[in-house]
Amino acid sequence: MVLLAACVNSSSPSTRPKPLSSATTAFMTQDEIVRSHATNAYEAIQLVRPVFLVSQADLAPLAERAVYLDGMLLGGINELRRIPASSVREIRFVRALDVGSGMGRLGAAILVVTKVGR
Repeated sequence: MVLLAACVNSSSPSTRPKPLSSATTAFMTQDEIVRSHATNAYEAIQLVRPVFLVSQADLAPLAERAVYLDGMLLGGINELRRIPASSVREIRFVRALDVGSGMGRLGAAILVVTKVGR
């Protein structure tokens, strides 16, 4: 038992996952998406920034995340599965607090910009 405790406590700070700052988690680059080897936008988010998909990461946890594709409302989170990762230039997460009434939504939003989009 003592040996087990020693193994658990011996991990160095560099091997433990570090929490990401809000500035880092709010944006995914094309390079990160490519390196994830995901086939669609949902998988890319799940692999690189899973906090985008977690309700507790927002002030409106019961509201469905809205997904916007090149500025147009696409639908809910499941729509991300229809967007090929190879076509995505960037993905942004916008908290409900930051969305405000400008988008007409109460919950957070995931903004997907394609390589041909704006």
